[in-house]
Amino acid sequence: MVTDMVDELNRPDQEPITPDAEEREPPLLTKEEAIAEVKRWIERYKVDQNQIFARIGEMVIRYGDLIPHLEQETDEGRLLLRAISRGRVVRQQRGFPGGIDRVQN
Repeated sequence: MVTDMVDELNRPDQEPITPDAEEREPPLLTKEEAIAEVKRWIERYKVDQNQIFARIGEMVIRYGDLIPHLEQETDEGRLLLRAISRGRVVRQQRGFPGGIDRVQN
């Protein structure tokens, strides 16, 4: 476990990541950027809009709910905006292409 943490902090061919750097909030995308990214993702992966995107306790957010939450700036929408922004930063740090990348189960 500790070895995994050390490996993550000292990734090859990249500058070490300090815990402080990971704790800082990434720059937020605009609402429009996040909506465009969700639209590109849904189109690219042909996602069923009824499929569950996130489940937190009793709260369930389906893929079809993402854009309305972002557009209406609901509490869930603000959380989604932060998650999409953070996801973009992580993908850039790890060398993945832009846009939302679907995690295969």
